[in-house]
Amino acid sequence: MAQLVDLQASATDQWAPLLAARTRLGRSDAIRDILAAAATPGVLSLAGGIPAPESFPVAPLGRALDTVMSGYPTQALQYAPTEGVERMRAVLATMATATGAAVGTSQVLVTSGSQQGLDLTAQALLEEGDLVALDDPSYLGAVQVFRRAGARLLAVPGDSDGMRTDVLEQRLAAGARCKLVYVVPHFHNPTGAVLSAERRAHLARLADRYGFLIIEDDPYADLAFDGSRLPSTDVHTDRVIRLMSLSKTLCPGLRVAGLVAPEQLVRDLAGLKQGSDLQTNTLSQYVLAELLQDPGFLPGHVSRLQALYRGKATWLTRLLRERLPWLSFQEPRGGLFLWCTLADPRLTADRLYPRALAEGVAFVPGTPFCIDQDGSALMRISYAALDHTQQEVAVDRLARAFAAETEKARTP
Repeated sequence: MAQLVDLQASATDQWAPLLAARTRLGRSDAIRDILAAAATPGVLSLAGGIPAPESFPVAPLGRALDTVMSGYPTQALQYAPTEGVERMRAVLATMATATGAAVGTSQVLVTSGSQQGLDLTAQALLEEGDLVALDDPSYLGAVQVFRRAGARLLAVPGDSDGMRTDVLEQRLAAGARCKLVYVVPHFHNPTGAVLSAERRAHLARLADRYGFLIIEDDPYADLAFDGSRLPSTDVHTDRVIRLMSLSKTLCPGLRVAGLVAPEQLVRDLAGLKQGSDLQTNTLSQYVLAELLQDPGFLPGHVSRLQALYRGKATWLTRLLRERLPWLSFQEPRGGLFLWCTLADPRLTADRLYPRALAEGVAFVPGTPFCIDQDGSALMRISYAALDHTQQEVAVDRLARAFAAETEKARTP
């Protein structure tokens, strides 16, 4: 079985003194390891939140590309404004308005994936030592960005209804002063929680009272198995920055996303973006705008996505319950992940991980997601990328890895 390549930093110690402090603060191999595991020959990956290849709208994208290249190729191949192609900004404004408060084009910044929007927000707003509240556990990429900015992290517990805003309120009342509160409101990564309507309204009231900004990072909202979706928190307050990824709904390779924020803040963020990459890919923006302006495309496509992932989740959860009784988890309601507890005191997820890789299956141990919480018995599994047959093989490999490790633990 092919082994994972060594993913340690290639720079030798001689370069360490040259690294800026923010580089060391934000260093994390976890996301890099996840992507590498998914690409390693022979390894079936239950690790990354990588969309199913069959979910990509290949033919509609091809038609949109043909229309762009036959109709206005020079515009699509030229530089574009830092804020984004006007057509793409208008499409994103319409999408945001349909799922939250009314949004104008001037409130939209087109970014190179929502991760860039998160990074720009941190650069623009955070000084070293500023406090950022977020769920514990939380999205790896957000933790990395905030730490690189020098922020202190205020870990807030959650449950199936998302962040415990009552706990956040207690800490604010006790003197904690956050500049940002970061949430993944639909099908949280990694827990799968959905921030309830009541907690969204409560969080908005806290933002107005204490003066912080809410970052809503919402890549999974369209992946609800029952088709339901709650409105953005911006229906309750204007103190919201929305990160609107298209990677899970359409495809990640085009690297186009939207950031929605108050107009003045968009101008400030655009200035930072100009110094980073000048602009987001022009051709991708034109192609996606062409596709999304077709009123008949998105509803049918999203409905197919929901059915696809609902089927994958149902199949994998059945396999796990039948063959891996040592894993416990809540039934998923949407998104791409299961947040599992390894219910055997003899073993931790960190110990199981290398054995699983040796058997040819990857998952993500829970520790990198956790801030204050002990993640040693936790693991994230994704049902998105593998088909039913591959899922079955992956579960059998995970079962063998568990058996081998527990046998090892019994051996004196």
